[in-house]
Amino acid sequence: MNPADGRLPGVLLDLALVPVDRPLPLVLEQVAGLATETLGGQPAVSVTVVGGDGAGTVGTSAQVAADLDTVQYRAGRGPCLDAATSGTVQVLPDAASERRWPELARAAVTADRRGLVSAGFPAGRAVPGGLNLYLQPPLRSDAALRERAVRFATHAAVTVGNAVLYARTAQLAEHLQVALDSRAVIDQAKGVLMERYRLTAAQAFDALTRVSNQSNTKVRDVAAHVVETGQFPPA
Repeated sequence: MNPADGRLPGVLLDLALVPVDRPLPLVLEQVAGLATETLGGQPAVSVTVVGGDGAGTVGTSAQVAADLDTVQYRAGRGPCLDAATSGTVQVLPDAASERRWPELARAAVTADRRGLVSAGFPAGRAVPGGLNLYLQPPLRSDAALRERAVRFATHAAVTVGNAVLYARTAQLAEHLQVALDSRAVIDQAKGVLMERYRLTAAQAFDALTRVSNQSNTKVRDVAAHVVETGQFPPA
């Protein structure tokens, strides 16, 4: 048995234990290290996420992965797109003989990345996408390497998908907090204007937005100035 086959169970366990509350670049660095341990060479990892404006790469462990992702986005086809949109696993066994994705095949051969496995995030995730694993050796003639690569990518997609979801949730929470803080300071500024100038709530908000437009300043910043000084900033 290939020694790498024996290391795979331990590597998959380590994948499951990767902390997903860390920044995505650190998660991908650890995933790439585990890929090297069980697949050899210098695997490059990237993450494709699909949104309303199309697909994009949100993180990589090496520039070559980002470059090959971009080739697929420009062509509008490729394993990373198929995996990300369908939640399936797509395998490119050997770029040198690949016919389904000719644009990617040419770029991958030039970049010395003959094998590729793309694994979509598990079904039902709030963030559709997938993990892409670019390998230097081809997978066509090495069945054991291909099986390890597919198993690794499938498990890694779960870990990375959780990390992406955590990051998105944290970002949404941060944006919500900013929105709540903005609403609070605007309400305070409206109160100041209503008391000082005998305005209604609607008139006070109109005054804030008018000064915001005239001074090209965010309403929240105008409101903060009013709360701190009791005066409108110069328009």
